[in-house]
Amino acid sequence: MNLEQQTARTIARYDMLQPGQPVLCALSGGADSVALVCVLSALGYRVHAYHLNHCLRGAESDRDAAFVHNLCMKLAIPLTSEREDVATYAEQVGESVETAARRLRYARLADCAAWQDIARIATAHTADDNLETMLFHLARGTGAKGMGGIPPVRGAIVRPLWAATRAEVESYLRERGQGFVTDSSNLTQDYTRNRIRHAVVPVLRGINPACTQAAERLAEQLREDDKALCALAEQALAAARIDGGTALSAFDTFPAVRSRMLTGLLTRAGVPMRQVSARHIALLTHLLEGGGERSCDLPGAFRAYREQGCLRILHEPARQPVPLFDGFRARLWDTPTILTVKRKKPGEVFHKSCDTFLVDCGTINIGTLYARVAAPGDRLTLPEARGARQLKRIFSDRRIPPSARARLAVIADQQGVILVQGVGMDQSRIAHGGDTFEFRFEGL
Repeated sequence: MNLEQQTARTIARYDMLQPGQPVLCALSGGADSVALVCVLSALGYRVHAYHLNHCLRGAESDRDAAFVHNLCMKLAIPLTSEREDVATYAEQVGESVETAARRLRYARLADCAAWQDIARIATAHTADDNLETMLFHLARGTGAKGMGGIPPVRGAIVRPLWAATRAEVESYLRERGQGFVTDSSNLTQDYTRNRIRHAVVPVLRGINPACTQAAERLAEQLREDDKALCALAEQALAAARIDGGTALSAFDTFPAVRSRMLTGLLTRAGVPMRQVSARHIALLTHLLEGGGERSCDLPGAFRAYREQGCLRILHEPARQPVPLFDGFRARLWDTPTILTVKRKKPGEVFHKSCDTFLVDCGTINIGTLYARVAAPGDRLTLPEARGARQLKRIFSDRRIPPSARARLAVIADQQGVILVQGVGMDQSRIAHGGDTFEFRFEGL
């Protein structure tokens, strides 16, 4: 079976493309990508090509761009070619050159496909790339998803050469008399993937010449297992939603399902998953097991809480103190609470409610008056209490969960806490005639 027949079988097996469908091919000029456009053209697909000059190898990068241009002219393939200083871009976004180049390349491919109204993007990943990726993840430390390697289809991305080896690709090009360019950086030991390609894979081939096919079978099995476990996790999450969270009892299941439930929760909450590591999953698992901690920090200013029989994932950006003054009216931070501060004269009408407080003006240092969140050491003397108590204990006595405490406004000045939203006012600040400040909370 030649490469064209093998590719046609792969396309049909994974339902990658419909006959004659337009497809945008990532074309670097290397052997794999050149074989990709040649094979798809020979199979009758309407091939469009995209080339991104990364400007990383000087004249060699320009040589690659020129080769791609000439190849597309020869094959009568429409080409979109762009340049980007990837090294500068990587420095700006704080990523490695490899990571930045990959992310930028896929973003530009997606933009180009959208502009040309092309539904499928083809990349030239082969069975060798899949094996190298699996080994890379294995060396770095990964779970089943990482060992699933490169999927043949991911959204709009398809990989028609996924079952072919690099040797088969180069043999196909030799038979056609079709040249290609070689990226000199692929021949060095400077990158981890190159070291795997040149040092590790040859040893594996010495043990088993069909190691790429063995890796393909393993990767496919792991992806199918992962798909099934993710489905079980989603079913468990859907059945366990309570009170704005997820019932703790739902996590009493197999570790493989539990970890995927946690990943699903984080994704649904909006936690930046690129920043989530195995350490965060371990923290959440410890939280579920009922250790000493009842909450833990997560990336992107999120926090997880174990309370009232459920797990909650909440976004908690930094809430800086808000200076207050007569006539103040605004929403506090990212909460639904609107606070109004208004000075009142003796005898002025006051509509008392549980969310409205009158404070004696003479007890307030207006220059240091702020709304803030609760802080360690905060104390409050409620009218019915015998003395000052820690705010943390008052919250606990009133069964206010930690996730709600972080959203309650504390009104304070340099002398201490004046009042706490939804809790009460310090008795030393109660108005006894004279001018007062009215603090009114809405949207509690």
